[in-house]
Amino acid sequence: MLSRSLSRATTFFSHGSCSKTAFSTRNLGPNHDLLQMLSQNLEHENSCPDRNCYKVRAFARAIEAIGALEEPVRDVAEVKKLKGVGIGISNRIEAFLSGKDYDPEAAIEPSEGASKSKARKGPDPEEKRRKMIARSLTSISGLGTTTAKALIDAGCTSIGDLKKPKFFDMLSSPQQIGARYHEHLERPVERSQAELLAKFISENISCKFDVELVGSYRRGAQSFLGVDIMLTHPSHVHVPTPPSKNGSVTQGINRAPFRTSSRKLREAQDSLLLRDVAFPLESRGLIAETLSQGSNKWQGVIRLPERTVDGTWEERYQRIERIREQQGLYIRLDLNLAPMKSKGVALLALTGDKEFNIDICTKAARLGLLLNEFGLWRWTSGPSLPADAEEGYWMFVEGESEDAVLRELGMNYVEPIKRNFAYLANSDSDASTVKKGGRPRKKIV
Repeated sequence: MLSRSLSRATTFFSHGSCSKTAFSTRNLGPNHDLLQMLSQNLEHENSCPDRNCYKVRAFARAIEAIGALEEPVRDVAEVKKLKGVGIGISNRIEAFLSGKDYDPEAAIEPSEGASKSKARKGPDPEEKRRKMIARSLTSISGLGTTTAKALIDAGCTSIGDLKKPKFFDMLSSPQQIGARYHEHLERPVERSQAELLAKFISENISCKFDVELVGSYRRGAQSFLGVDIMLTHPSHVHVPTPPSKNGSVTQGINRAPFRTSSRKLREAQDSLLLRDVAFPLESRGLIAETLSQGSNKWQGVIRLPERTVDGTWEERYQRIERIREQQGLYIRLDLNLAPMKSKGVALLALTGDKEFNIDICTKAARLGLLLNEFGLWRWTSGPSLPADAEEGYWMFVEGESEDAVLRELGMNYVEPIKRNFAYLANSDSDASTVKKGGRPRKKIV
């Protein structure tokens, strides 16, 4: 979750006459708690599998508007008149100011012209109860609506019920891990904690590995859900080419980078990432659970290492024992191993945010290129064949530096802290067009 001040907008990323805005995170202002609540809602929506980008932008506009206020908000009427604060967000603010839990069902008002009888009827109580339970259950990592429905049909009424064997056995292994550590994984991770974790990892694996914090940390967030780390190693140089001629945006880095297909999991067991990173960290008492693993990506839950009063790390046996007893603080960790030649483009992919990555993938596709976490590619055909012929091969264009990749796309370098398209407020009306069947796109000038 993000706890950040969004009091002013800073213009960045010009392409021709088009510009975007991003938010400053420096001044907390008089409405810190309110902004934190809205930021947490934004981050929760942004991390949902069925994320609504328009709702994310609505939160962003409200955060910018309220962050600019010089006096604390004491009544919801004070924010209703602000540009960018709609009915839904006003209802959340009203609940927050009154100390109540926000209930989206209760906040829905009948539309103008609706009959009084329909307005009085309201939603079915049982259906409302099931929705509330489902919303709670799907907050668990890896637990979707289908599993939630099956649990509710079986009599589960809360996250606490999942501790009962009857319901716990209905979960897959990753879902069981998510349920077991749910309270821990919902807590925001602070920057200092992420830095502590990165230091422990770098000191407990080969010094040839370069360890870099990416994701929300690199974008300047003060707190976030989970930690993302990118690793590089001098011996890891193989760059896989894209699998086919299809250069669609869906092949690009808008999906989760470095996923390993199930058919390759067997060969991943002897990969550099598992052999020289994940396995040593598990033996040293850092890793508590593994959610997924592949040759280039490991995901799991770790116990945050602690220092003793004299500044040294806990003993290995103490860490292992405390994991066994589930003591300490547990957080989600993603480890990503990038080829040396792909370091720059991997940094782009792993830093995000999601909308920024979709945007640059779209730019690449418009230029006849393909951008993924391994490089920027151009389809090359024989001299006697047209450029779009199926016969040919992918040629590596760039990947070693972010600056070089963005330059190939006709863009200036964008600082990581400004790659927050999810936090953009209003864009210039002439800077975006709506692509049929898709989200608003920025014009290429």
